[in-house]
Amino acid sequence: MKKAKYVALALSLLLVTGVLAGCGDKSTGEGEQTVLKIGTDPTYPPFEFTNDKNELIGFDIDLANALGEKLGMEVEFVPTAFDGIFTGMNSGAYDVIMAAVSMTPKRLETMLFSKPYLANGQVILNRKEDAVLSSLEELKDLNVGVQLGTTADTATAKYAEEVGFEVTKYDEIIQTFSAMKAGHVDAIAVDYAVAIEYVANEPESYQISPVMLTNEPIAVAIKKDNTELQEKINAALLELKEEGKLKELSEKWMGGDYTSNIDEELNVVE
Repeated sequence: MKKAKYVALALSLLLVTGVLAGCGDKSTGEGEQTVLKIGTDPTYPPFEFTNDKNELIGFDIDLANALGEKLGMEVEFVPTAFDGIFTGMNSGAYDVIMAAVSMTPKRLETMLFSKPYLANGQVILNRKEDAVLSSLEELKDLNVGVQLGTTADTATAKYAEEVGFEVTKYDEIIQTFSAMKAGHVDAIAVDYAVAIEYVANEPESYQISPVMLTNEPIAVAIKKDNTELQEKINAALLELKEEGKLKELSEKWMGGDYTSNIDEELNVVE
């Protein structure tokens, strides 16, 4: 009788252990990760934003889902404000970041990056009714809007001191455009792809200056030391590029192909 009780107890413990194991990270029997948690800032069109149905859409969102299919992993997005997005990854809130993240030497010290998947640099954009800005010097005495914590924020901080213009920082990129329409700022420093999006949607309101502040291609940011995931993502990105998927998504969201000829030589202000 005691033996039967012990057997029953042992079986109960095994069942509980199995249930608890199923409540942990989603994984295969071999312990392989099956969920890819992605930190993203859903206020940055055309990369990641919400539509009128509150659905998360954009270039990075489509690309993330395509990567998930290639990796055989379920994609889970974790909406996060950009000024705290790297802290979130370092603390383990998510595995990677896909939020129009520019590669910079400083960021390369604290995190891993995939191969870049999109050409990018910081450009100046101003109102269509004003004269186009053809040099940095023409920013003198103007007020330039930027999103807090971005490479545009960093770049304008340097040039503001050299040229002599004011910088106003906002939590979300859309706020900089609202501020310019309201006359609070004279120009905006922003990712090239974002500038293209706004000019395409409102050509009567905005124009892009030929001035490029930086060259900083966009890539997937990956938690430091996770080289295994980095290798898998690089292999998946290569397949998507060879299949034409990257080009397709770039043309869908940005009206042109910014994925085929990427200048990987960084020219960044830090």
